[in-house]
Amino acid sequence: MIIDGHSHLTLPIEEHIKTMDRAGVDKTVLFSTSFHPELDKNAQEVKASMHYLNDLLAGKKGNMTEIRKKSIEELVKAINLYPNRYIGFGAVPPGLDLTTTRQYIADNIQKNHLAGMGEFTLGSGQIYLLENIFKSSNEFGNIPIWVHAFFPLTLQDIKEISNLASKYPFTPVILGHLGGINWLETMDIVKETSNLFLDTSAYYSTFVLETVINELPEKCIFGVDRPFGDLQLSKETILKVAESQSIAKAVLGENMAQLLKI
Repeated sequence: MIIDGHSHLTLPIEEHIKTMDRAGVDKTVLFSTSFHPELDKNAQEVKASMHYLNDLLAGKKGNMTEIRKKSIEELVKAINLYPNRYIGFGAVPPGLDLTTTRQYIADNIQKNHLAGMGEFTLGSGQIYLLENIFKSSNEFGNIPIWVHAFFPLTLQDIKEISNLASKYPFTPVILGHLGGINWLETMDIVKETSNLFLDTSAYYSTFVLETVINELPEKCIFGVDRPFGDLQLSKETILKVAESQSIAKAVLGENMAQLLKI
């Protein structure tokens, strides 16, 4: 089974399913999104969308709790259309008090039968905001947590995520994008932390991807990060750089299937 372990809901949904079919991908772990840059027609529209996202993350564009709830509603509708192809990870606002965090997860993640929480995209120095997410994950049966680990996070931020993972050792934690420019140190951190995993999307270079998946084949999870990555190219790259068929199979689906128990 081939599983894209990280892509965002893109429109039209049917086009994504056709792309999966063409690439021979069985399932996608689908993440909610608060904007749709795939609908932009030119560079200026893309630029406007990215400015909107930056303002959104900075708290300048409305109530993030309500925005995330709406994005989960859109996600659940897509999953209900293709329940055999999509597995959902839903956004949860970080920094809420523990009681509010628990209630949000109960109402939006557990009630909707979503398999994980994320993507958490934080600024450098803000990892402490995830503490109640980790506590709640543990209380809800160790729901997997997916954290963006490229810029603007630093190596110190990644170490703080690792500290949280060690504090809650039964909660699976996926670090996005191989740790970005901190990939070398992140590889060693993941090697030493049993419940830490690496997502391969937006890899820093093919050399980095090749090094990491062959060093940690049981800890790497194939990700595309659609609409920012191409499904077919991402799959072919894993197949090209993997040193063996068994490594390619583990990264392209077996690891995620085991993590999500599917």
